[in-house]
Order: sequence, then structure tokens, then C-alpha cells
Amino acid sequence: MIKSKQSLDRTVGLAVTLFFLLSAGSELIRLLDWTAYSWGMRITPERTPDSSVAVIAIDDASLKQYGNWPWNRGLLAEMVKKLNRANVAAIGLDLPFNSSQNDLSISTLRRLSREPRYRSDGQANQLLKHVIQKLNTDQALASVLRASSNTIVSIPYVAGTAPTQSNNDAFKSLAATAINTVQGQPPPAYEKMPEWLHPDQALYIQKASVPIDLVAQSARGMGLGVSQNPIDGSNFGRPVISPLGDKYLPSFALLLAAARTDSLNQITVLHGAGVAFGDRLVPTDSKFRAYPFYYKAKDNLPAIPVYSFAKVMNGDVRTEVFNDRVVLIGLSSEQVIEPQITPLGIALPPVIIEAHSVSSYLQDHWLALPTWTYWVRYFVFSLVAIYLMFFLPSLRFGTGLAITSLILIVILNIYFVLIALAGIWLPLMAPAAALIAGHSLFGTKRLILNRVDRFQHELAKTSRLLGQAYQSQGQLDQAFEKYRACDVDDELLSLAYNLGLDYERKRQFNKAANVFRFIRSHKPSYRDTKDRVYKNLQTSNAVVLGTTNNDSEGTLVLAKNGMQKPMLGRYQIDSEIGRGAMGIVYLGSDPKIGRTVAIKTMPLSSEFEDDQLKEVKQRFFREAKTAGKLNHFNIVTIYDVGEEQDLAYIAMDYLQGMHMAEFAKKDKLLRVSEVFNVIIQVAEALDYAHSQNVVHRDIKPANIIYDRRNKKPTITDFGIAHLTDTSKTKTGMILGTPSFMSPEQLAGNQIDGRSDIFSVGVTFFQLLTGELPFVGDSISTLMYRITNTPPRDILKLRPALPMCIKAVIAKSLQKEPDKRYQTGSEFATAIKRCQQSIVQQQANATGQRKSSGL
Repeated sequence: MIKSKQSLDRTVGLAVTLFFLLSAGSELIRLLDWTAYSWGMRITPERTPDSSVAVIAIDDASLKQYGNWPWNRGLLAEMVKKLNRANVAAIGLDLPFNSSQNDLSISTLRRLSREPRYRSDGQANQLLKHVIQKLNTDQALASVLRASSNTIVSIPYVAGTAPTQSNNDAFKSLAATAINTVQGQPPPAYEKMPEWLHPDQALYIQKASVPIDLVAQSARGMGLGVSQNPIDGSNFGRPVISPLGDKYLPSFALLLAAARTDSLNQITVLHGAGVAFGDRLVPTDSKFRAYPFYYKAKDNLPAIPVYSFAKVMNGDVRTEVFNDRVVLIGLSSEQVIEPQITPLGIALPPVIIEAHSVSSYLQDHWLALPTWTYWVRYFVFSLVAIYLMFFLPSLRFGTGLAITSLILIVILNIYFVLIALAGIWLPLMAPAAALIAGHSLFGTKRLILNRVDRFQHELAKTSRLLGQAYQSQGQLDQAFEKYRACDVDDELLSLAYNLGLDYERKRQFNKAANVFRFIRSHKPSYRDTKDRVYKNLQTSNAVVLGTTNNDSEGTLVLAKNGMQKPMLGRYQIDSEIGRGAMGIVYLGSDPKIGRTVAIKTMPLSSEFEDDQLKEVKQRFFREAKTAGKLNHFNIVTIYDVGEEQDLAYIAMDYLQGMHMAEFAKKDKLLRVSEVFNVIIQVAEALDYAHSQNVVHRDIKPANIIYDRRNKKPTITDFGIAHLTDTSKTKTGMILGTPSFMSPEQLAGNQIDGRSDIFSVGVTFFQLLTGELPFVGDSISTLMYRITNTPPRDILKLRPALPMCIKAVIAKSLQKEPDKRYQTGSEFATAIKRCQQSIVQQQANATGQRKSSGL
């Protein structure tokens, strides 16, 4: 899984790098490059523009004085005359001359001048010629241009990135201006690579506003000006020459700089180096673009002097200031021209942009873009790809952020240092963007995964806490389900191990084995899980709760084989201390409070049919709950009642002493007085229980625990006999013996506390004689005698007993409940009177013996 994750990370890193490499020519990356270029220009040390460059701007004041544009070209001719008289080095007209002025008027007047009536009238003809001359502003301007030796006209054009066909009729007139001197080899091999490997775009002429022939033939030269539809970065990297088919057209700024240095006829295209004019070289990129320096304004004054056209014409500016300077004339008013953005972040009119370019040509103020910069860019791309693929995915979030930031800072420092100090532009924004995008992608992925992991951890933590809660509540299956949803660590294995022990205590051996298997699947050598899996599987094959194949049939206590002591509810089973018709009694303890308890179990599901089981369970818990409310010195305290796998149990006080059944044998009878005390306490305890509407139903010596040392009898098993009444064996026989049952109980009639009085009478009889008052050879005979015949004569069985005992027992064993003692208190009182009578008789007998002795 780790290898798969590493493979995925490497694929993502490579994909990000390739995406930005392929997108190097996209608008977004170009925008990033030009934005960074702009910031580099702003931090570049200031340079001083060439003082020989000046601008005469057709500004708002000029438009106000001379009217809306376009003006009469005669006005421009007057300005050129003024500048020629000032001996300027070169004049650049950055204005459109693509249409004639006054053509219709001039053609009309010429036609009139040829008519006989005007030809014959010398004065009229002379007047027409004068008007035609005044209206022919194109001719006036052309005459001035011919007289000027260094006037360059700008050709406004629309640029595009698609090559233009050289045979386009619109461009045929430009062929004369093309540069014919080309040196060097064709573009290097890398320029033949796919566009995505060499993304820099050349700007091609799509549409040009070519001057009219009269102006074009009169000017010293024509050059391409500022593009009329500025493409992103077109004013950052300006074309020095532009391809037109297999020819190259010079730029307006290049021609002005060449005119300034008297090298208009010495312009040479040098493949792989740039463009030379005279002894100067303009370094260009592979697309013949130069990156001129834009000069910063100082004290709110433009870096290159700008003079208002109107002020120059009005004489407010002396023409001597233009002596031996390159003067550019162009529009600056935003009413007629839209400023264009520059690397300085400010918008300038095209004529000012041209002035900055001319100054850069004259002073070699360039940013170079050598060929090797392309290979460096690809090398940086490779480094970024290696970092994203092999290093970043394995770094921690903070470490990765620090290293990525450091790499980005190094890239930016190299970028800006080269621009500011070396004048070299190394486009590194594409690899920088790949670095940022890759880190963001991996960071986002890590953030999402961390949140998922944190959520899963919290979910696992919650599952663990829920599992512990379920386990503490005894809901082991739910606990195991929650544990399996958790992250496995030593703490969880410890919890699961304890859960397996709890299953052992609950006698759910197969489930315990499953838990220990779960532990071993994660840590095979954990504690003794291997042995416990084996022991639980072995035990599950030999023991099913409540039934086994050994001598201890039905017991919860197994031989000592390393298994955990079983649990019933919250009670730990320690040993077996007794058995009865309905189940087994165990000695147990409550681990939470350290209380020793006796736990009586009853396998209800094996003793009752399904149609009875639900009702029996409800009755059992109801009556056990009622019995649990009893609080009497001679009644056992019930602490808890519950059910574990259809095994009902009652946890009660563990009593010291012996069952009274031990003292119902002829050779182990108690003294009469001691039996009287036991029965009195039992009767009084029953009186209390009856007052609480609780009937015992199964009073007999075996259900009375006697602590002989403290002379304390305790009645146990309240409410159990009611189950015994309806409990059937598999053959339909009544469980237990009916020897202590009242006639109405045997008959299945409604019973009350007087039934317990009958059972106490039988118990009293047996404790005094060691025999039962009713006997029979079979259960049916016994039941008949209980319901129809008087009890055996107790004095015949034990003649030494006082006569009052016979009467007390006889009344307690009456067939009809109304003839018995009605309450336990009444029964106890009768016994006490008999006891007092015996004492009195003994006292009288003692007195008589003493009298006889006297």
C-alpha cells in the first residue's frame, strides 16, 4: 500500500509539472511572466534616458487651440519646417496618414479649372490654382518631408500571432521598406520544437494603416509603430523587426535610432543575435523582440521631455531646444488615443512608449533574453518535478512548507537579481507556478487526509469509548463490534483481551475464541491468546451453559484449566455450595464492592415450555423483586436478580450456618426449647412477609438456614415455590416433594399466608420428631393423606413432648385455612404460650421435688 501511495504521489508530481510545462504559452502563464517582469523593472536601478530624445505631444491644449483631430496636414508641415530650421537630428511622425485630405474638393476645383470659361479668365484661373494649392495639404506635407532628410513616418498596425501571407495586396507597398540585409543561419533547432516546448509568440502584422503614396514616397523611412490592439506583453517585449512573409519590416523606433546615428542604410538582421544598425547591436530574443528599458518619472516630470504642440507653434517653446535631437510628434490626448500599459505599471500614450524605446536603442538599455534562458527554464522545471515527485510527498507539512518556500524564494531571487543587476530576463514563473500548484495540491491532499485521519481517529476513539461503555454494561457483542472499528494498538488489544476474558466468564467460549483470534490476527504473539483460543474451543465442545457431559452436570464451575471464573451478571462464581430441585446454589462475590453472596440459579428455559417461558420469567422477576423488598432479621436479603442466557439467578446474602434439614433427622434433633425458638422466629418472619403481601409457598427445613452459634434462623427462597407449582419435568411430574404443601396448594387453589402456616406446622413436627406428619408410599397417597386425613400423633412418635405441642401442631395443620392460625404472629404466640406452660410445669415439678426433699 505504501508503494502504491508513493507511485500515485510521483504520478501527481509529474502531472503537475507537465501541465505547467504544456501551459507555458497560455494566457495565464504569460500574465504571470509579464507581471513578474513588471515588478522586476520597478526594482531595477534607475537609468537616465538619452537627452537627445524629445516628444511634441498633441495634447488637450493643442486640440483646444486647433480643433478636433484630424487636423489640416499643412499645420503638421509647418511644425516640420520649424523643426528643420532647428536642425533636429530626426523627426518621427507617429500619426496616421492612411487617407488623403480634401480629395473631393481638390478634384472638383481642378475640373473647374479645366473648363473653358475659367481657362480663358486668367484671374479666375490663377485664383483656382491658389485655392487648390491651399487645399492640397497632403502635397504641402509631402514637400516638407522631401526637404527633410531624416523624417520617419509610423505605420499603425494591428498585430496577431498568426503568420501573414506576403502576397497580400495590402502589404505590397511595404515591400520597399523591408530590410534586405540578413546574416547568419536560420533559427536554431530548438525553434523547430513544438509550441509547448518553445511557447514565446512572435507578433505578425495582420492589418496595417499604410500611409498614402504621396507621404510614403516623401518620407525618409516608414516603420511599424505601437500595435493598435495591444496583446499582453507587446509593450514589454517590443518587436524590433516584424516578419512579413520572407521579409522583415523595421520598427518605427529602430528607424529613428538609426536616423539619429546616420545608419539608416546599415540595418542588418543577425539570426541568433539580434538586429544591428551601424556599430550598434539590439539584442533580441528568437522572435526578434527587444525588451527596452522604461524610465521612471522624477518630481512629477516625465522622464523624457514632452512639449505641447500648441506651445511650440505659438513660440512659447523655443525651437532651439530641439537642436540635434530626435523629436517624436504624436497624439497624447486621451480624447483621441488610448494609453497603453507599460512594465512600470502606468499607462502611456504610444508616442511616449516609442520615445522610451528610441532612448533604449541609443543607450543600449535592454533586458536580454539569451537563448540559454530557455534551457535554464526547462532545467528548473526538471528540478521542480523531482522535488514534487520524490521529496515533497514524504515531508511533514511544516517541513514541506518551509522547503517549498525556500525554493520559491531562491527562484524569485534569481529572477529579480538577474533583471536588476545583470539585465537578463529569465522567465521562471511557469516552474514557480508549478511549484506552488504542486505544493498546494499535496498540501490540500495532506490536509484532507489529515482531516479524514483525524475524523477516523475521533471515530475510532468514540468507538473505543463506546466499546468500553458496552463492555462495562455487559453488552459484550456490541463492545466487540466497536473494538473492531477502531485503530489497533496495544491499548485496544488490551481492551479486547479483557473482553475475551469477559466472554469466558459469561461462558460464551466460541465468542471468546473469536476475540482472541482477532487479537492474534494483529499481533500473533500477544500474551497467551494462542492457548486461550485452543482452551475456549475445547471447552465450547464440552460445555454448553447449563449442560455438560461430566459429573458436575449443569454446574458453572469447571475444573481448573486456566479459564476465567464464570460470571452471572456482575457476580463472579467461586464454587458450588448446594443443589435443589430447581437449580444449583453457588458461592460468589461482587467484585465491585467485595461482597460475598449466595447465587441461586434456575434454568427456566429447560424447565418450561416456550408457551410458558415468557409468563414464568415475568412472574419470577416480579416476585423476586417483591421478595427483594423484604427487610427482616430472619429473612435472607436479596441483592440482585437477573438472567444470563435463559439462566435465571438470584443473588442473596451468604448465610453462615446449616440447613435445618440437617436437624430434621432423628439422630440430630435439636433440643425442644431450641426448636421452639427457631419456629417462633420463622413464624414472626412470615408474619412480616405476609403483611407485605408476600407468600413464601415453600417453607421446609431445607429453606431455613440456622446459625446455631447466634441462634438465628433465616428463611430463604421467597417466591421460588410459585415457579415450582407450575414447573413440570419432561414427563409432566411435579418437581420436588409435596410433603410440606398445604391442601389448598396441592389442589391448585388460590393461597395466602395461611398456606405458609401449614408448611411451618409440618416443619415444626419434623424438627421435633425427625418424621413427617403425613407419609405415603407414593406421591398420590401422600397427597391424599395431606388433604383428607389427620396428622400422625406427635406424642406417639415422641412421648416426652408436652401436651400443648400436640394442640399447637394440630391447629397449624388444619385442612381448612380458616381453622388454622390466621397469622404467623398468632402461631408464634401459641408456641410461646406452650413454651411458657412447659417452663411453668418444669418449675412446678422442681418445686415439688424440693418439697418432698424437705
